[in-house]
Amino acid sequence: MQRLTVKFFVQDPAVVYLPQLIPVFHRWIQTQAVAGLLLDVVDYKHVHQGPGVLLIGHEVDYALDMEEGRPGLLLRRKRQDTSVPLTEQLLTALQWATQARQVLEQEPLLATPWHFRPDEVEVTFPDRLHAPNTDEAWEMYRPAVAAALQTTYPTATIHLERLSSDPLHRLGYRVILKEG
Repeated sequence: MQRLTVKFFVQDPAVVYLPQLIPVFHRWIQTQAVAGLLLDVVDYKHVHQGPGVLLIGHEVDYALDMEEGRPGLLLRRKRQDTSVPLTEQLLTALQWATQARQVLEQEPLLATPWHFRPDEVEVTFPDRLHAPNTDEAWEMYRPAVAAALQTTYPTATIHLERLSSDPLHRLGYRVILKEG
């Protein structure tokens, strides 16, 4: 799999003010605050429920994504070594996304601190050629998604839901986490 995404949702969407992220993401490039070779910041905040503000990298992009009116920190892995097992690719993506989430939660440039929901994550496969949104693909990728999540959240009960069964949408998993 070359491309996959992980998204953590902002707990209180009212605190999200996208223009604040532009200097934050520029500083992340300068200080190498998160994983990946970071290149540029792109402002899409004018697009309704769009990608928001993107931090473009060579092998990974970060964004404060506004899709479906649910703001969240989105990590998009790209240019991955396809010889690496999918579980390991997902594990790396989850680790990098978690690190970025923690850095953003501690960001001093934000007027109000942003916190992310501890009980929900989305994992999607935007490459419809290699991961069509079919029942077969859902079942085929499910074990790798579950294994990476169980490694990342060893004490949580993990429930996976399909984001959509529409073949025009990307294959995706809504992950509900219950600690305990």
